[in-house]
Amino acid sequence: MELALPLAFALGFLGGFKHAFEPDHMIAVSTLLHREARLSRALRMGMAWGAGHTTTLVLGVLVIGVLRVQITAEHLGFFEIPVAFMLLGLGAWALYDAVSRLARLRRHTHDGVPHFHVGAHPHPHAFSFRRAGWPGFAVGLVHGLAGSGALLLLVAATLPSLGMSLLYALVFGLGSILGMAGVTLLLALPFRAARARPAFHHALTGLSGALSLILGVSILYATLA
Repeated sequence: MELALPLAFALGFLGGFKHAFEPDHMIAVSTLLHREARLSRALRMGMAWGAGHTTTLVLGVLVIGVLRVQITAEHLGFFEIPVAFMLLGLGAWALYDAVSRLARLRRHTHDGVPHFHVGAHPHPHAFSFRRAGWPGFAVGLVHGLAGSGALLLLVAATLPSLGMSLLYALVFGLGSILGMAGVTLLLALPFRAARARPAFHHALTGLSGALSLILGVSILYATLA
């Protein structure tokens, strides 16, 4: 029994780290990365995703612990519905952005030389919702109770106290923050490498948007069919 709780928390941390690598998380974040010119901003966004994800988990554990809400495995599928709609929205935005930028690139190409710059010029002293990482935080909030994250609620309900359940959610969340930091860095590398070739960069953006739309539709079909 003395080793059971430390082992559970260690597995919770590893579970949170692995949770970041689920396909819907990676695809959702990929739709946000095409406008991040710096790896440091991509890293900040990934960590913000983890923070938003952890916030939702902690709130979920609090609601269950304080209000004594009963959650069963049958309820977990419904947490996927907001994620599906978010993926559809992110996918449509990324795809539209890619198509519109490709069209502008084609209009601004003269004699085979593209006169085009990827992304906006940075203003380091101005506050930016995007540069502050808030889009990643918002996406993480929606993702918090989806996928294997929802299973955390069932695990937390078996722990001996609300304090233990909250601590477990925080440990799981720490793993997800570190995992998503790694995910965003890995995904940001091809976008960064493609910035020298705008057409390829926009095609990569369009691919991430298309994948997000496909995954959103498939999740809705699997959940509601």
